[in-house]
Amino acid sequence: MKSYKKGWRNNYNSKLSYFEILGKDIKFYFKDLKKRFQNGGKLPVIVVSPDFPSKRTTIFKIADALQYRITNQLLTNPNVVLYFEDITHGSSSALNAHYPNQIVINKNCTDISKKNVDLIHLKVFGYNTTIDPKMYSGIAVEKSDENALHDGRKINCPINETKDSAIYQLLINNDFDEQYVVDYRVPVIQFQVPLVYKKFKSKEVRFTNEVSFSEMHEPISIFSNEELNKLGEFAKAMGAEFCELDVLRHTDGRIFVIDVNKTPYGPPAGLAENKKAVELLAAAFQRAFLK
Repeated sequence: MKSYKKGWRNNYNSKLSYFEILGKDIKFYFKDLKKRFQNGGKLPVIVVSPDFPSKRTTIFKIADALQYRITNQLLTNPNVVLYFEDITHGSSSALNAHYPNQIVINKNCTDISKKNVDLIHLKVFGYNTTIDPKMYSGIAVEKSDENALHDGRKINCPINETKDSAIYQLLINNDFDEQYVVDYRVPVIQFQVPLVYKKFKSKEVRFTNEVSFSEMHEPISIFSNEELNKLGEFAKAMGAEFCELDVLRHTDGRIFVIDVNKTPYGPPAGLAENKKAVELLAAAFQRAFLK
């Protein structure tokens, strides 16, 4: 459980000194003052809680693009409330109790473990990635069930011993050429896909978060209408109105959602259309939640 120190504008990591917190509060005060001026004297607010998002997160960039204040302090009558906790197993109960009469985005997205992702995937798509490593014959992947550890590794199956903390999956062949594999990063906002990132990774670091370069694409140029509907259905089953999915396409044509990111960072590294991507995401967020 993370702990926080209460600041004037936001609540911050308890490891920060009060001098550092004061500096951050002053910076956000003047930033919000500018937004108020640009909004004609009004300062609309997005409450995110319990975590305060990094400036590298998607929601932070969306708030800046829309000229909204963003804070993890539980203010009265915010324009939007988002459950935002960078943790695999969490709880939105405190936020729901504080805002009983307001929609809390992602309030039901409290388990993004890989085992739960795979279970929901099976229900929605009719297939999944999990294998029994003691019975399976061939190369598979062992990775932690916890989110965002990027510790996947190839193993030769069958094996004699398994780890309770790990999940064992098919090795999905997402090779692009001899040098790169391709991952798809799929933002989902109110179960719709506004754009898709195509991320190219060197094969040597395919299980890490190291991206060589990225491209932005129209969703329909990457996925069929049926696949896009399934991705929206999957996000809904995960309880994620605002998230980004990590998707791989196997050589047999099937797509696999391997991770759900409910506190996404983005756009990804090496993307030339960074500004345009944020504009599209902000417009989609506004349509969905700021009517």
